[in-house]
Amino acid sequence: MIRLKEIAEDCGVNVSTVSRALNDDPRVKSDTRKKIHAAASRMGYTPNWAAQSLKGAKTNTIWLLIADLFNPLTAQLATYCSHELAQAGFDLSVILYHNSQLRYEHLLRRLLFGITDGALIIGSRNFNSFKKRGELIDDLRQRSLPTIFLDRFERETQLPIVTTNHIAAISALLENLLVQSPDLVVDLFCPDENMVEYSRHQALLNLLQVKHPSHQSLFGNSSNQILPGKKVAILASSEARVKKFLEKKAQDLENRELLVGVFDQWLGATTPFLEVFVCQQDFNQMASQACSLLISKIQSPSFNIPINTRIPYKFLIKL
Repeated sequence: MIRLKEIAEDCGVNVSTVSRALNDDPRVKSDTRKKIHAAASRMGYTPNWAAQSLKGAKTNTIWLLIADLFNPLTAQLATYCSHELAQAGFDLSVILYHNSQLRYEHLLRRLLFGITDGALIIGSRNFNSFKKRGELIDDLRQRSLPTIFLDRFERETQLPIVTTNHIAAISALLENLLVQSPDLVVDLFCPDENMVEYSRHQALLNLLQVKHPSHQSLFGNSSNQILPGKKVAILASSEARVKKFLEKKAQDLENRELLVGVFDQWLGATTPFLEVFVCQQDFNQMASQACSLLISKIQSPSFNIPINTRIPYKFLIKL
């Protein structure tokens, strides 16, 4: 077993500096921390208490990494996961990375130390500098720590993903909106925000190549005028994004007939829309499938988790 002393000798520093660096203590210079983390990873270092745990019983805990607690849909997923894992004898620890790239990378690094039996990660925005995260994620894969991206995932990840079948969901929304023969389809998906937004945007673009030639992407381009068309179909991930769009484009949308399709919920009035469609994702099934796969991997290390599991949407309703 590799000790702190050996890492210290390899890096030319004292043992206390190694200990602080491995805990990401800001008192240690960034370059020194990176050097020590690299040496620890290369030498296969594992903290003593974790090593003792691995020799005997498992920790019986699963980490759930999430951005924050403000998103009710994320809270819903966390609740479902907790119930599923509890039935199998595992405790769920919810860990926040506060939408901070540094915090996110720090927690990915902590996972390498074997302090949990497995991890579920709900990704968030597409942070810059994917290279460092890519290396950490690749380390997780090579160390065979059971880890799954749940709902939102990383670009080009090599870890398993359990998420909604966004192609089928977008197709269902679009089919219902096209019944009214709109002159223009406007999408408010933001592909640079996260990989779910990217997946929905790409699915819509591919479908529109066949089904409807008049299309406009307007999220993040609020200065652009809306193309001509008496009847306009709007697709977005949330009601809030649609409402914000209506406020900004009130004059441009005046005297137009509006249709809308969104995901998961619509809590406000349906006016001024002709029709409102909501595609509900199946978060319960998503959590159940992810937890089942994770537990199978923990209990049988030779089990291979499918790299890409797509969950059908739960239902689509017209309000």
